[in-house]
Amino acid sequence: MKQYVVLAMVAVLAGCGGGAGTGAASKNDIAANACDAYAKTKLGDKTYQLDLVALAASMKAEDGMQGLAAPIVVDPGSNEEAKETLDCKVRFSADGKSADVISLNFIF
Repeated sequence: MKQYVVLAMVAVLAGCGGGAGTGAASKNDIAANACDAYAKTKLGDKTYQLDLVALAASMKAEDGMQGLAAPIVVDPGSNEEAKETLDCKVRFSADGKSADVISLNFIF
């Protein structure tokens, strides 16, 4: 019986993949990854935790750009841990296959 439950859960999760295995990233994923890469350049050697799924899901149109926001924890587990919100604005290339970060802010 447990095997059937596990198989059912795997099937449900596979169905929620949203194109997994196709190699095609969604615009939301492209934007979230651009924001993550830019955040890495701003944070230097600091470690951080950012939920890319939540960041991608937050994307919405703002003044000809796309705005994304999600919680970020800088230096998690240390005495200098800071819980903030990453606020990022991107603009897509003409073909929609890449995104340029227009602004990135860490909101306390």
